[in-house]
Amino acid sequence: MLHVQDVSLAFGKQQILDDVSFTLAKGEVGLLIGQNGTGKSTLLRCIAGWSQSESGTVTINGQTRKQNQRMYYKQFIFVPDTPDFYDSLSLWEHCQFIARMHNVADWQTTSESLLQHFALQEHKDSFPFMLSRGMRYKLGITLALLVSPPLLLLDEPFGPLDAVACAWLWERLRGYAQTDKTVLLSTHTLPEGQLPDYIFHIHNKTLKLVPPEQNQSLSDLLDEN
Repeated sequence: MLHVQDVSLAFGKQQILDDVSFTLAKGEVGLLIGQNGTGKSTLLRCIAGWSQSESGTVTINGQTRKQNQRMYYKQFIFVPDTPDFYDSLSLWEHCQFIARMHNVADWQTTSESLLQHFALQEHKDSFPFMLSRGMRYKLGITLALLVSPPLLLLDEPFGPLDAVACAWLWERLRGYAQTDKTVLLSTHTLPEGQLPDYIFHIHNKTLKLVPPEQNQSLSDLLDEN
């Protein structure tokens, strides 16, 4: 599904990522961890095509940007840590607009359910600029789940969410992956007692796989030098 091979990226003279490689299959949830500034968001943006790597390839469902850019971008939705919206459209109009763009059937029912679970239902006629950061992120995830792409990329999804929303989102992401989809997210925290299929630790510009079964907290991993 997602195959990252020998990806390197620098901003000017500062090397951010150096020969990063990993793979995620359908049905799997992967977690990117690392201290602030180590390149988690940069890697997600590179996969999403928002940042250009110096070398290496990213393949999603057999597609690369060089081979077929249109098909490549159809394979995923990326929700950054501060998603942007159309301030002239209400939450409900965003759902309608995105559903029509992606030919989503029965979008009303799905949108109602997602907005309800994220406690956004009573705000569906509000505009994004009226929402808190956490509520705006909930809207971003709502729109991503409405489209239901093969690959879901989330940058720090749990940070701005309350405990109830975090628990529900993790359960939803697990269920999402079980429908032959793939999830890659960056975070410093997880709902208590939950583990992804793979933990990818970015440290010193490189990435290493950490077996999730290791009895080690994310904070302990981040403290490693």
